[in-house]
Amino acid sequence: MRAQEGPPTPRGMDALAARATLHTDMTFDESMLRAASQIMPDEDKPIIAKLRSITVHQFRYSAAGMYDPAALEAVRAQYREGGWNHLVTKQTHPPAQTVSSTTADASGAPISAAPVKPFDPTWTDVWVRMDHANFDGMVVLVANERNVNLIVIDGMISPLDLLHLRGHFGIPK
Repeated sequence: MRAQEGPPTPRGMDALAARATLHTDMTFDESMLRAASQIMPDEDKPIIAKLRSITVHQFRYSAAGMYDPAALEAVRAQYREGGWNHLVTKQTHPPAQTVSSTTADASGAPISAAPVKPFDPTWTDVWVRMDHANFDGMVVLVANERNVNLIVIDGMISPLDLLHLRGHFGIPK
């Protein structure tokens, strides 16, 4: 992948798809984006007009640990080595543990607390391709233990533009 190429689809995506329960790839080309913009709010139409394509790769797994983290790291490495500028890495962290006291009912029997939802860390990476001082493409990778989403946007876009597009074209909210 070179920075001057069109939207990159990294090599090795088949390794992420191998054990996925659900795997979806969808691409909205320029003509599809123009058609979709007709039903979008007026404030989003100028953003869509700047885009050449949006490609979304979604992988869902039936259980945690079903995909190889090395395959995901290989995807990240291709963007790092391909001339893309890495803007953001965000990882959620488990909430701080609090010490709870045991609660008892009127008879003195302990009351069991509601089950605690297990923590599912999420990693988010954002890369941009630059054309002088403008973003000419953006890649967003969002992964947790059971899901991987790779969104590749080809066209002039800013992070603020991306916020307007969330929830549309397969871009997560």
